[in-house]
Amino acid sequence: MAYLGIDVGTAGTKALLVDGAGKALGRGYREYPLSFPREGWVEQNAEDWWGAVIGSVRDAVRTVGGGAVEAISLSTQGATMLAVDGANGPLCPAMTWMDRRAERECGELVGAVGEEEVYRVSGWPASPVQDAAKVAWLRRNEPELFRGAAAFVSTVEYVNHKLVGRHYIDPTNAAMRQMADVRTGAWDAGILGFLGIGEDRLPEIVPSGAPIGTLTGSAASALGLPKSVRVYCGAHDQYCAAMGCGLSEEGEVLAATGTTWVILAMADSLRYTKTRLAPGVFPLSGKYGVMASLVSAGSALKWWRGVTGCSYAEMDEAAASRMGSASGLLVAPYLAGAGIGHPEGAKAVMRGMTLGHDRHDVALAIMEGVAFEARLILEEYVREGIAPDRLIVSGGAAGSRLWRGILGAVTGLAVEVAAGGGAAGGGAAGGGERPGMGVTPDGADRREAAHSGVLPDEAGCLGAAMMAAVGEGAYAGLGECSRMMVGGREAEPPDGARRAFYEDKYGRYLRFLKDHVDRQ
Repeated sequence: MAYLGIDVGTAGTKALLVDGAGKALGRGYREYPLSFPREGWVEQNAEDWWGAVIGSVRDAVRTVGGGAVEAISLSTQGATMLAVDGANGPLCPAMTWMDRRAERECGELVGAVGEEEVYRVSGWPASPVQDAAKVAWLRRNEPELFRGAAAFVSTVEYVNHKLVGRHYIDPTNAAMRQMADVRTGAWDAGILGFLGIGEDRLPEIVPSGAPIGTLTGSAASALGLPKSVRVYCGAHDQYCAAMGCGLSEEGEVLAATGTTWVILAMADSLRYTKTRLAPGVFPLSGKYGVMASLVSAGSALKWWRGVTGCSYAEMDEAAASRMGSASGLLVAPYLAGAGIGHPEGAKAVMRGMTLGHDRHDVALAIMEGVAFEARLILEEYVREGIAPDRLIVSGGAAGSRLWRGILGAVTGLAVEVAAGGGAAGGGAAGGGERPGMGVTPDGADRREAAHSGVLPDEAGCLGAAMMAAVGEGAYAGLGECSRMMVGGREAEPPDGARRAFYEDKYGRYLRFLKDHVDRQ
């Protein structure tokens, strides 16, 4: 039996086929673009998601054949919203989680419902990037589209409908839409009243791992799979990544490193904080998560790659020797906005640049700036009584020994990279060192890597596949499945000399923020 985890992300879609022990049997990947039609607008074509699902799944099952697949589950980006007609056809471009056009509507939501109430209901601070404000934006700016829309959906519901013919969403993604109550798992009447919509225009909320049907005939034909394949409701990509890394105990903290970095800690209850850390229901029974985002993280280094024309591998290798030459260079990497503790409109700032610096010094300073921001979040967790003792890294930066070392030195925590159950040895990343730090290999490269087990940037796929396996009865629960599918994690303790260097530089970074960023 084989289980398929599909991760529909911001930059592309990955598909990972694993057996009952978590060994990778096949994988696929397809990218798609973002568009920026106006300042503050960041859109995607929802049909690109489905095309990428088809291509990545067909690649993943090519070796073993579609008949081997028993079940599917999804890991998806959250808070990317669009309106659809009765047949799930997009009526507008998808407004991604980076889209900030609904600033005015967010303020109106806060005025009508209350800032604290919005946070208590959804677990997320009121924001123009969440779906509630975007629905209100459509009502004001596209009234005919708003009235004619059969449903307002996000990524997970759109793809689930493609698979089984109905809209379904899980609690982690529903809360992020800022229209559902994280405490009850139901749509919130107060917020829906402000928006002027009913539950009939929203998907059904079902638990992560719940069965939602079998493939429709058209989906089976497109994917090259039998119609008998069962589909289970998945979860937000960061919660899936946490499961795919084996996160199961308090003290373990996930750093999911992609376009945005997400810091996710385990807790024993919903934890509301003064700084608006985001609590959520973890797919593991009786567990909860606490999440914070570094919006400008992988995206900042990707931007620098585009500016310089360097590959990630070249930057990784060259920047490793620049700790001394870049010691006076400080970068606040807010190219797409700042996280908690900073002004809403904070912009990126660089200080200390001289003629003696080059592109690799700047690359290192960007990596350091992201690590400093991760430490700021971890310190906030400590103040709230959530004490991390180790950092588990997934995603692109997991393949960079340099960035992992910087994270360990800056935070003082042992850094671990999860290895999948089928991972062969060789390298700290479990299955060999990979050069990518925020970008994913193309489909051919991923198929060639299949012998090495589950890759660090496939943790979301593995978490989704685990829910499919548990749904099929292969394991009694996600805890047991995690112990079997997630291989051992290799810990890298922080380097003492580098730790002292970065303790000093972190202090300078804090003063730099006070002088040049927090006054913006």
